[in-house]
Amino acid sequence: MTVDYKREMRGILLISLLIMVLPLVLFPRDLGLKFASSVPLLFALELCWYALVLFVLFSKAAAPRVFLLALLTLGYRIGLGIGFGFLLLVMFSLALSSSIKMGIYQYPPVLLLHALVSPFVLKPVYRFLIEKTRKSRAAEAGATMSTGKVTEPVPSETVAESGQEAAAIGSTSKEKEPKVAAEEKLENFLHYLKEYAGVKAVILVDHEGLVLAEDSSSDSDPETVATYAKHIKETNDQILDKMGEKASERIGIYTTDAWICLNKIDDLILAVVSDRRTDELLSVRIQQSTGMIKRYFHQKYQDDRLKAVEA
Repeated sequence: MTVDYKREMRGILLISLLIMVLPLVLFPRDLGLKFASSVPLLFALELCWYALVLFVLFSKAAAPRVFLLALLTLGYRIGLGIGFGFLLLVMFSLALSSSIKMGIYQYPPVLLLHALVSPFVLKPVYRFLIEKTRKSRAAEAGATMSTGKVTEPVPSETVAESGQEAAAIGSTSKEKEPKVAAEEKLENFLHYLKEYAGVKAVILVDHEGLVLAEDSSSDSDPETVATYAKHIKETNDQILDKMGEKASERIGIYTTDAWICLNKIDDLILAVVSDRRTDELLSVRIQQSTGMIKRYFHQKYQDDRLKAVEA
């Protein structure tokens, strides 16, 4: 646990104590506030409020995670109410059950204050938890990729064995087998990205804006994405050139519904279209895939040159 995190936790504790004590200034006045008497309805409205705020604060977090954070916020708010109830018990000598009910849902000013500020008070904790989870998942993804357990491309030994089998069948089959294996490897790289939650399309675009390879959902249009990806990249690079900057290596575009990521791989473009709320761990996969695709083509061209020399 870092020093900054400990400092933030102390700050949250002090703020929590403060917002438990503040409503005592008003008690027992209710300021004319009246809430629904149904406790489940109050809790449901609170959850909606917390979810809305957390979606704004952590726009890239997945919906299930935001809902979980909303539940934790509700639990924190109830804890504040219980703390306020104990203060009522001590200072006003109320019955324990009445004090707790006042703190949790029967005294509108304290309920309103605690519900309004709770998600903002817990924001530093949630940011820390999300970052910690993201780093842990990124490390696991990197370890998995290094051991070759996720959508691993066809090993070179397999390609060699296929070539040996093809030699026994005939020269025609021997020429076709490496090509089939190479295409399968390229598709595996794209599928590694496409299988990530929220990804709609992964397209490898050539220098003419044509689809070289793709893995996309049925409602996507790879050809259109490829064409516009090339135009966006060229326009962006022209602007950067006028600014005296080098060509872009990566372009990220966020719309209300989508996250479009364009990645330069030599003279190719890897376009990834995903849902707007897809978490940032996808960036790790994109970086891994661009590196593997680059090595794949370099190896492929090297092999082609060796074959040409041997011929």
